[in-house]
Amino acid sequence: MKASPSSGPSKGSRSVKDAPAATRAPRHAAPTAEVLALAKRAIEARISERCPKSLALAERGRKVLPGGVAHDNRYVGVPSLYMQKARGARKYDVDGRGYIDYWVGHGALLMGHGRREIVEAVHLAAQEVMHPGACHEREVLWAERVRALIPTAECVRFTASGSEASALAVRLARGLTGRDAIVKFEGHFHGWLDHAVNGIDVPFETPWSVGVPGAVRALTRVLPANDLAAVERALEGRDVAALILEPTGASGGSVPLAEGFLEGLREACSRHGTLLIFDEVITGFRVAPGGMQAKTGVRPDLTCLAKVLAGGMPGGAVCGPKPSFEPMQFSGDGARDRTQRVAQYGTFNASPVCAAAGNAMLRLVQGGEPCRAADQYTAQLKRRLNALFKNEGVPFAAYGVSSVFHLFTAEAAAAELLRDGEIEAVQIKADRLKKKGMLDGLLRRALLLEGVDLPPGRQAWVSAAHGDEELEETVDAFARAIHALRELDCL
Repeated sequence: MKASPSSGPSKGSRSVKDAPAATRAPRHAAPTAEVLALAKRAIEARISERCPKSLALAERGRKVLPGGVAHDNRYVGVPSLYMQKARGARKYDVDGRGYIDYWVGHGALLMGHGRREIVEAVHLAAQEVMHPGACHEREVLWAERVRALIPTAECVRFTASGSEASALAVRLARGLTGRDAIVKFEGHFHGWLDHAVNGIDVPFETPWSVGVPGAVRALTRVLPANDLAAVERALEGRDVAALILEPTGASGGSVPLAEGFLEGLREACSRHGTLLIFDEVITGFRVAPGGMQAKTGVRPDLTCLAKVLAGGMPGGAVCGPKPSFEPMQFSGDGARDRTQRVAQYGTFNASPVCAAAGNAMLRLVQGGEPCRAADQYTAQLKRRLNALFKNEGVPFAAYGVSSVFHLFTAEAAAAELLRDGEIEAVQIKADRLKKKGMLDGLLRRALLLEGVDLPPGRQAWVSAAHGDEELEETVDAFARAIHALRELDCL
C-alpha cells in the first residue's frame, strides 16, 4: 500500500521529523566558533598561497562587480578561484591547478566541458550568423527536438534563461485563468525574478531579496511540500492561477517529494482550475530525455526548461499543450492583441548560436545514455561517500535523485541515520534539510585544496563525462579533506 503523500513514506519505524536526537543521541561535539574561525583562516591561507593569480583577479573583481561576482552562488567567500579552461569533467584555474568539477555549468553541461559536437555546432553557427534579428531554421529545429522529447511539448516558446521561463509560465497561467495568485513550495527555486523570491531558503518566512514590493510578494503563497491537505485549502478559493514546483523536490531534490504527491497535485489542480507548472530547469533532459514528466507519467499544463536545453549556452523555454499557449497567438486584430494577449520579448531568445548548441545537446541526449551514465556515477559516488563517512565516523550523509547529489551535515543524528540507510531524506523536514551545516564551507574549501570543486549550495551536479578515474580521485579527496578538518579540531 502506498504511503500517504501528506504523511510522507516511512522506512521501518524510524522517523526524524520531530526529534532525531531521541532516535539516536549525537556523538559529536560541535567545534567552537573560535576553532572554526582559526580553521577557516588556516585553509584560506593555504589556498591563497597556491592561487595568487585568482586572488589578484578577485581583488580586481571586487572593484567593478557588485559583491565581486556575476552570480550570487559564485560568492563563496575569500578566496574565490577563477577558472581559465575546462575539458570533460575537469576545469583548470588561472594558476594552472586542476579540479574535478561538480558545478558543470550550474548543471547545464550534462555532456561535460568541451563536448566536440556542441563546440563544432557553436563554431559553425557563429561563422554563419551571430544574430540576424529575424527568424531562422535552427530555432524551428530546436523546438521540434524539444517536442520530440518532452511528452507535453506541443508548443515551445524560447527565453534566454530559466528565470525568464518561470516568469513567462506564470504570466501565461494568469492570462489563461484570469487569476493573480500563484502557489509554490518551501525551498523550491524558480529563478530570481519578483514572482519567485518567497520561501527559497530557511527561514522560509524571511524574504529572499529586498526590492520586491510587498504587494507583489503577497501574490506568491508558500506551502510546505508533501501536504496535499494544505494544497487543497490553498486552491479551494479558486483564485490561484498556477501551482509551480520542482518535480523532484526543492533544490534539485535536496528536499524530496513523497510518493504520490505529484499525482495528488495533478488531481487537485485539475479540480480547482489551477494550472500545474513543472519547473524542469534542472530535471529536463537530465533525469530522462523527457524529464520528470516522462519518468513519472504526471503531465503538467506548462513546463519550464533551461540548463541542459541549451548545451551550455544561454537559453530557456516554456513548453506545453497547444491550449496553454492560446493567449500568445496573434489574432490579427491590433486592439485585441494589445489588450488580450500575453506578450513576451527577448533580444536573445533562440539566438542561432544558442539554438545550435541546444540542437547538438538534444541530439546527444535523445537516446538516454548520457542520463544513465551520469545517474550510475552518482549512485556509486553516494554509496562510496557514505561508506567513507561511516568508516571515518563523521556525521555526514550523501543523498540525492538522479545525477544531482547533496551533502547533509547540519544535524549529526539525522545525518548518521540517513547515511546508514535507516531513514530516507523525505522523512526529514524541509527547514532542516535546507539548513546549512557549520562545516559546509570548511569542507568545500578543504576539497578545493584536494582538487575537487563543489558548489556552495545544497546541490551538486554530475555529467556523463565523469568516470572511474574521477570517482576514485573524488573519494580520496574527501578522505584527505576529512583528515585535514580533523587535524584542525573541527571533527
